[in-house]
Amino acid sequence: MPDNQSIQELNNKFKEFFLLEGFDYIEPPLVVSSDIYFETSGEQIRKDMFSVSSAQGIEMCLRPDLTIPTCQAYLQNNHKFDQAKLCYSGPIFRSGNVNNSIELNQSGVEILNTNTVKDSNYQEEIEIINLAIKTLNNINKVNFDINLGNVSIFIEFLNCLDLPQRWKDRLRRHFFRRDYFESLLKRIELGIGFNETRKEDVLKAHLGIKADISDSELKELLVNVNSIEFGERSIEDIINRLNIKSETIISSEKGVEIVRLIRSFLSIECELSLLPNAIDSFSKKESSKQFDTVFQMASNFSKKMKLGIGTRDINFKTDFGHSIEYYDGTMFEIEDKDNQNNKVVVGGRYDALLVNLGLDNKASAIGFAVNNNNI
Repeated sequence: MPDNQSIQELNNKFKEFFLLEGFDYIEPPLVVSSDIYFETSGEQIRKDMFSVSSAQGIEMCLRPDLTIPTCQAYLQNNHKFDQAKLCYSGPIFRSGNVNNSIELNQSGVEILNTNTVKDSNYQEEIEIINLAIKTLNNINKVNFDINLGNVSIFIEFLNCLDLPQRWKDRLRRHFFRRDYFESLLKRIELGIGFNETRKEDVLKAHLGIKADISDSELKELLVNVNSIEFGERSIEDIINRLNIKSETIISSEKGVEIVRLIRSFLSIECELSLLPNAIDSFSKKESSKQFDTVFQMASNFSKKMKLGIGTRDINFKTDFGHSIEYYDGTMFEIEDKDNQNNKVVVGGRYDALLVNLGLDNKASAIGFAVNNNNI
């Protein structure tokens, strides 16, 4: 801790700094509803929460972070304004952390906008990371590393895979739940729905029809089949079901290849400026142009972020992720260079969280928190 300051002195110093940077200070409640953390946050934060149930069966908890109650406070008053730059500084409560203390301290900022969406120039991302660097410099903290990730790039990669959409959605949704994510990959390796009846099996075994028949030809042939075999389903419904089932089948051989691609992509780690080269090398290695859109997104992200943040080295990881699930875009951590297990700042984009908290229109949300106990 700089100059042997107490936690309270550090809290006050961060508060004063954020106020000078144009943020409005708020004090979120210490006790909040547990439900929103169950719905939006990762397994670890839920395990570390201190929750109690009232006589009415309502579960409440000591706040395990300050982002969610800050967002709730904003939404209660956002009819007055579309944008807010909010800051906070105070205790959060989790078990199993620094020195086994249940009370930790964070100071942070959130930039919240309604009726807007993130832009492709990453201006808010650049602003928030530069502010995090400036915040640490203000307390004479200069020896640190920046780790960066972008879950949107991984989602674009998933979109390029020959994988049923429902499985793409599962992998995206559970990206932060590392154990469960790994179990999904193992299931894909075994084959998806490959033991289910396939379209060609039904057509050949039961109707003696070739598998590559068109839907219109199939409909004509099915008209002459005993309708008792169909039950109450229409011929169109049967054809649609056959098509859907055949499209969602992945053999074990194909599943192993898809998982190999995913693992290979998630192994990419490099300095941010080298990210386009890394994606390009990945694509060439796979001898495929199916990842062109991933390359374009990564190139734009790398170029804009480097231009906005400057010459400082930034480490990018495709497999980068927090234990908190509500991040849905750029994510970053700043680590003490002398102790890389010591994360001093954690932040990122979380647009969807405002919608999950009750907002009924588009939103843009980004912020970071300083872990004061680690300073």
